[in-house]
Amino acid sequence: MALIADAAHAREVIQEAREKGVALINVNPECERGIEACLRAAKSFGERVGAPDIPLFLSICGTYHARPQIKLYTSLGDPWLGFEAWLAQVAFYTDPAGPFGRIRVMTHLDHGQPGDDDEILERRLARLTSVMFDASTLPFDENIRATAAYVERHRGQVIVEGAVDEIFESGTGQTKNQVTTVEQAKRYVAATGVDLIVPNLGTEHRASARELRYYGDQARAISGAVGKLLVLHGTSSLSPADFTRLKDDGIIKVNIWTAIEKAGAQSCVRKALDELGNTFTEADLRAMVDAGVLGPKCLDPSYRDGQCGGRLYPKLDHFAEAIRRDAWVAGAQPLVEACLRDLGYEAFAR
Repeated sequence: MALIADAAHAREVIQEAREKGVALINVNPECERGIEACLRAAKSFGERVGAPDIPLFLSICGTYHARPQIKLYTSLGDPWLGFEAWLAQVAFYTDPAGPFGRIRVMTHLDHGQPGDDDEILERRLARLTSVMFDASTLPFDENIRATAAYVERHRGQVIVEGAVDEIFESGTGQTKNQVTTVEQAKRYVAATGVDLIVPNLGTEHRASARELRYYGDQARAISGAVGKLLVLHGTSSLSPADFTRLKDDGIIKVNIWTAIEKAGAQSCVRKALDELGNTFTEADLRAMVDAGVLGPKCLDPSYRDGQCGGRLYPKLDHFAEAIRRDAWVAGAQPLVEACLRDLGYEAFAR
């Protein structure tokens, strides 16, 4: 099965998730190792619970100001090259004959910006399953008009996810962040004809410091009025208990990436610290100790003999990219598997 590019087929998958009480995961890997980690997690979890063909969304942001992932996907900074590189790698990993060939993967453009992302939104939809048409920075009535016009043009080709309200970025100092009302959601769905909606439920992207509240009661009220169409962004704002309730709050799709990126990065850095004596010469390490950058443990004989084979000097097998890649994947994969569990994915086995 692997890649699902047909919108009608994807709508069937979403309906299956609704009927089974599952909230679908949407992950935003912005590098090859991220794609591997997410697909390894899906394969491992699915086989463990007896559902080897579980569905998920692999997603990438366009030129979205907060995280322009298509620019970041390669070191060249070319957004359209980055988009094509992402599509090519997704296609490679979802080959039906490959190791992840049974996983049902849907591709998604996240936070597609009208105007800035028109190259994708209007002209490069062929290999996308779904797009978020993000007109949330416009006044509400203009948002509705722009989104409805986009749905009219492209609903036959892709699933359209619309943004009722803007979800702010943590740390910006913006304080509006008003929770979407039931009436706003009803009007938006009726007037635009979107497949899915992103309401503001109190969360923020990449939240870490400010005290936030996820309005699960409002999610249930909106879902009760418009159906299980809700997509949640800003899962960094959620407590573990909130996260496990999402599937019961009328949320059909959950965007998660910051926590996964952090888990992978922290694992990678820990591995790099373990391998300091296999990456630098003894003279390099001593200079960093003298400068106060490192502690003396990296020069201790027990570390040298136990971790570094008796000699502090660079060793290719310990500093090449593969060792960082594997550490990143090992840190991220368990978190993705835990998310699949908490979003109710075991139900796909029934």
